Amino acid sequence: MSGEETRINQMIEDILADAKAEAKTILKEAEQKVKEIMQRGTEKAEKEKQTILDRQLKQINELEKQQIASINLQARQEILQKKEDEILKVFELAKTELSKFPKQAAYEKVLRELIIESGVALGGGDLLIKARKEDAAKLKDLTAIAKEITKKCGTKCTLKLAKDRITALGGVVLQTADSSVTINNTFDARLEQEYRHIRTAVAAKLFEEKASS
Repeated sequence: MSGEETRINQMIEDILADAKAEAKTILKEAEQKVKEIMQRGTEKAEKEKQTILDRQLKQINELEKQQIASINLQARQEILQKKEDEILKVFELAKTELSKFPKQAAYEKVLRELIIESGVALGGGDLLIKARKEDAAKLKDLTAIAKEITKKCGTKCTLKLAKDRITALGGVVLQTADSSVTINNTFDARLEQEYRHIRTAVAAKLFEEKASS
């Protein structure tokens, strides 16, 4: 082989070696880029995975809170219902006792006081009394009662027993002559009013317990 051929072959080998080296470098860089891309993909996937887990955990926590709140609310409602049941029992007992009171001698005085109280609240004037059938005979001296109302409220009062009769445990209903204003001063109405007050107090107590929990 001549010297020229040898030189050419060497040049070819050098060029091939450089090409192989460059190809190796390019391949290495490509592999590194692929690795980086894969790494970024893995990190992104991990972040997405963690985001999903966090979201699911948050949903689970919210669901648990809702369930606990629902259970607490149900328990409190049951407690309130039991308290109301007990209150109702007491009031039913009170109704039974009140139904016996009109048969006692002291009832007539109480009836008079209820009329005066209602008459003063209405501010006197011409008033009608609606009473129970059993109590009509007890309302004898309406003039004297009217004078008492006049004295207390400062406005002349007249009382008249209405023909209408009421059904109640006791007490009376007073209204103005034109029926525009009525005061129910029966035992039933007063007992119902007390029941509402006590029920409201129980509910308020329950709300306080809820707020402090």
